[in-house]
Amino acid sequence: MAKHESAWKQMFHFYRDEYHEKHAPMLYGDIWLQTKSHQRLVLGLTDPATAPLTSITGLTLPSEGQHLTTGDVLTTVTDDQGAHPFTTPFSGTVQKINTDLTAQPSDLANNAQKNNWLLILKAD
Repeated sequence: MAKHESAWKQMFHFYRDEYHEKHAPMLYGDIWLQTKSHQRLVLGLTDPATAPLTSITGLTLPSEGQHLTTGDVLTTVTDDQGAHPFTTPFSGTVQKINTDLTAQPSDLANNAQKNNWLLILKAD
């Protein structure tokens, strides 16, 4: 006989799953994106993008207040194999950058995907 959940538990699971779907990051190639609030987007590198990078030595990000257009270089990651540029899927103005990653670029290979956020962009 199958175990039945209470109505409250079913409702809890439904809304929890709906919340996770609604707030899950969207993927655009090697970049993940998550909406924060009115036109604010958090952009980061996906796990498949960081997996082939070995011994990361540098990370270049745009400065706060800089305007990016779709297709501009979002970040350049430097490792022992050279420089790897990643482009932005959206245009907007940089609101905040992840200073922890710029200080320790090697963490990019070890962090969980959600901690590999690069910057917050205010979309046009």
